[in-house]
Amino acid sequence: MSRPNERTGTRWLAAVGFGLVLVLTVILSLTPDATTYEISIYDAYPWYFWAIACLALVLGNVVIVRSASEETADWMYGLLLVGTVVGVLVFLPYFRGYAVFGRADVLSHVGYIRDIQETGAIGQRNIYPNFHLLVLSLAYVVGVDPSTMITGIAGIGSLFSIVSFLALVSTVFDRRRALLSLPFATVLVAVQSVPYVFSTLLVPFVLYLFVKERRTRTLHIRAALATTLFGIVIYHPITALFLLFIFGVYGVAQLLSDRNLLGADDGPAGSSVGAKPLSQLVVAVFAVWYLDFTTIVERFGVVVQNLAAPGGGGSPASTYSSTVSQYSPALVDLVRIALVRYGQSAILLTIGGLAALLFAGAVIWRRSGWDVSRASFVGLFTVFTGLSALFFLVDLVVGFGRPLLYAELFAALLSGSLFYALANTAVSRRTMYASLYGIVTLLVVFSTFGLYASPYSVDENQQVTRMELEGSEWYLEHRNNQVRLSEFGTDVHRYRDAIYGRESYGTRQVVTSDTAEIPPHFGYTDRETLGAGYEDDRYMVLTRAGRIFYPNLYPDYRQYWKYEQADFQRLDRDESVTQVYDNGEYDVYRVDAPDEEES
Repeated sequence: MSRPNERTGTRWLAAVGFGLVLVLTVILSLTPDATTYEISIYDAYPWYFWAIACLALVLGNVVIVRSASEETADWMYGLLLVGTVVGVLVFLPYFRGYAVFGRADVLSHVGYIRDIQETGAIGQRNIYPNFHLLVLSLAYVVGVDPSTMITGIAGIGSLFSIVSFLALVSTVFDRRRALLSLPFATVLVAVQSVPYVFSTLLVPFVLYLFVKERRTRTLHIRAALATTLFGIVIYHPITALFLLFIFGVYGVAQLLSDRNLLGADDGPAGSSVGAKPLSQLVVAVFAVWYLDFTTIVERFGVVVQNLAAPGGGGSPASTYSSTVSQYSPALVDLVRIALVRYGQSAILLTIGGLAALLFAGAVIWRRSGWDVSRASFVGLFTVFTGLSALFFLVDLVVGFGRPLLYAELFAALLSGSLFYALANTAVSRRTMYASLYGIVTLLVVFSTFGLYASPYSVDENQQVTRMELEGSEWYLEHRNNQVRLSEFGTDVHRYRDAIYGRESYGTRQVVTSDTAEIPPHFGYTDRETLGAGYEDDRYMVLTRAGRIFYPNLYPDYRQYWKYEQADFQRLDRDESVTQVYDNGEYDVYRVDAPDEEES
C-alpha cells in the first residue's frame, strides 16, 4: 500500500500536468490559424509548446506507473491527463484551420463521400464504404463539412484505441501489469485519416471483445464481436488478412495449452466461439466483398508473384540502399531521420523481443505462468515482426509499416509483463522504475515529433489549403481539355476528387498529368525557354508547396535540387510561359511549344 505522502506527491504531479495543459490551450488560442501552406506543423507553434506537451505526457504516464506501484486509483488522473494532451496533438490540423489534412488518398476519400452525398448511394468502385459512411454520419451529427470531419477521424480513433487498450489489458492481466502496459499504448496514435490506419486503431477493441467473450461466454459480447468483425473487414482488406493471422496464432496457442505446454489458460473453451469460426467469418466477408473488385485481386496476384520470385528492385530495402548510395547523406541526417521515423518502433520492438525471451524462458524452465492470451501476444509479436522484415526486403505492393503497426501493438501489450518481471528480480526496483521513466520519455519524444510529416523526417506537411482547392477548381472549369497538364507541388486529380466527387465528376474534369515532364530547372540549363523543350502546348500548375519543397526538406543538398528560387524567377520572364491564374499560392501557366516552322 502507498504512504500518504507518496499519494500526495503523485496527485501533485497530475496537478502540474493539468496546469501544463492549461498553458497549451492558451498557446493554441493565441496562435492564429494557418493562412497559407506550411511545410511543417511543428514550426507553427513555438518550441516551448512542444516541450510542454512532451512534459505533460511524461507526467501523465509517470502518474500511471506510480499508481501501479502504489496500488491507488490515481492512474485515472494520469490517463485523463495523457488523453487530454493526445487529444490536443491529434486535432492540431483542426485547430490550425486546415481545409483538409491529407494531400493524397484523403482527398479521394473526401470525393467518395461527396458521391454518397450527391447520389445517396455507394458507388460501384467504392471499396471502403464503412469508412466513408462513418465520416459522413459524424459530419451530420457534428454539423460540419465531411472534409473537416475526416481531418479528425484519426484522432477519434486514436483516443478510442487507448481506451480499448486499457479494457483489453485489464481483462488479460492483473491490475499492476495492465497499468505498466498503458504508457506504451498512449504513443500508438495516428493522424492519417485513411481506412487502413483507422481500422488498425480498432484492433484493440476487437481483441478486447474476443478475450472478453472467451472469459464470459455471454451472448451480447458474442454479438458485438461478430458485428465488429463484420464491419472491420470491410474497412480494409489487409486488416482482414492480419486478423486471420491473429486468430490463427491464437488457435495454435490454444492447441499448445490443451497439450499442457504453456501452463495457465483462460478457462474452459467449450462454450466459447473460438478462433476457427471467427476466421471463417472473416474469410466469408472478405470473399463476398473484396473479390468483386478487380484491383484487389490484381494486387494479391502481384504479392504472390513477388513472393515466388523475390529480389526485385522495388522493395523498401533496395530503395533506401540506392538512395543512400546515390546521395551520400550525412551521418547526422541519417540518424535524425531514423530516430524520428523509427525511434518509437525500435524501442517497442526491443521491449517486445525481451518479453518474448522472457516467455520462452518461462515455457522452457517452468512451463507455467503464461495463459493462452499472453502466449498469443508473444506469438503475434513474433509473426508481425517477421512480416515487417519480409515486407521490408520484398516488394509486396504495400510498405513494411503496415505489419509494423501490429508488431508495435503486441509489443506494447507485452511491456507490462516485462517490467513487472524486472521489478520482481534482484535488480533494484528504483533502478527499474527509473529506466522505465527514461524509456517512456524517449517514446514520448519520438512519437510526438514523428506524429506529423515534417522536414525532421524528410516529409512535407499533409495540409491542404483552401487556395489550393479554389485554384484547382478554377483550373478544371476554365482549361482547354485538349491541352495536357504538368504539375509540381500538387496532384490535380486528387483535388478534382475532393471537389467534384470520386465517381461523379464529368468529362470536363478528366485529368491526365505527368510531373516528370517538367524538366529539371525548367530546362534553362539547356534552352532559353521552357516551351522549347516541348512538342505541344501544355498547362503547368505550380503551388507554394512545390516552390518551398527543396529548400525546406533538403537545405544541405542544394546540388540535388530539381528547382531553385532563381528558376522560378526566370519562369516569370519566360516568353513561352503565360501565367493565366494566380491566387497567391496556386499558379496556372500556359506553356507554348514552338511552332513547327520555328522548330
